[in-house]
Amino acid sequence: MKALLLAPLLLLAGTAAADSERVLSAGSSVTELILALNAKDQLVATDSTSVLPEGLTLPRLGYHRQLSAEGMLSAEPDLVVGSAEMGPDDALALVTRAGVTVEKLPEALTVEALQHNITRLGELLDRQADAGALHQQVQQQAEALKQGANGKSAVFLLLGDGNNIQVAGRNSLADSLITLAGGSNPATDLDGYKPIAIEALVTMQPEVILVSRRHLDQQGTTAELLRRFPLLAQTPAAKQNAIVAINGRALIGGLGLSTLSEAERLHREWFAKP
Repeated sequence: MKALLLAPLLLLAGTAAADSERVLSAGSSVTELILALNAKDQLVATDSTSVLPEGLTLPRLGYHRQLSAEGMLSAEPDLVVGSAEMGPDDALALVTRAGVTVEKLPEALTVEALQHNITRLGELLDRQADAGALHQQVQQQAEALKQGANGKSAVFLLLGDGNNIQVAGRNSLADSLITLAGGSNPATDLDGYKPIAIEALVTMQPEVILVSRRHLDQQGTTAELLRRFPLLAQTPAAKQNAIVAINGRALIGGLGLSTLSEAERLHREWFAKP
C-alpha cells in the first residue's frame, strides 16, 4: 500500500524537476544560508529545526534526520538540500529516483568550510552574486572576532539525564564556537563529545562554562545546576558567575550564520580583552 501511494508522487516529482526553483531545505544552518542568499521565494518546505522570518509560513516536514520520502515529494521540490545530518538515506534515495536533485552540504567546522558551502549553495540556487556578498560578510565577521581575543579557557557541557555530562572536545562544533569567540578549549585532547567525570572537569579549571539554554532552563537556574553538581563550584567559572547559556541552534547542522552570531555575542561579553 505504501508503495502504491508513493508511486504517483515519484511520477509527479520526476516531471516537475527543472532548475531548482522549488527548494526544500533540511537543517537550520542550511535554511538560514538560503534566506541570507535572498532565495526565500524558492523555498517550498523546511524541516522542524529551521527558523523562518516573520510572515513566511511553509510546510514543516519533521526532524531533519527523520524525513520521509512521501513528505518530501509532496512539496514537489526540484532540489532537496540539507546538512550532512539530513536523512535517512533510504528516503533520500527514493527522492533521487524521482528525478529530484538531492544534495548534502558537508558539515562545516571552520569558516573556510562555511565559505565553501555558501559558494556551493550560490551555484545550486543561481545566486552567485549574493553568495559573493555573503562570503565577504562572513570573512569580515571572522576577522573581527580575531581582534582582542583574551583566550580564556572555556568548555561546553552537554547535560544528560541523571548525572551524565559530556564535554565537547576537538572536531566538535562547540569547540569551533569557543575558538571563534576568542576562547581556548582545555578539552581538546578528547575527540567529539565524550562523557566526563566532574572531578576531571574541575582539574581543567575552566574560566567559562557554556551550556545549551534549553538544558540550563531544564535545571531551573544556575544555582540548581550547582546543587546538582556541587563540585562545579570549585571552578573559576562558577566562582566568577561565568556559567553561560548559549543558543542551542548555533550548534545544529554545522558552523553557520547563527554560530557566527553567537560567537560575536560570546566574544563581546566574555572573550574580548578589557
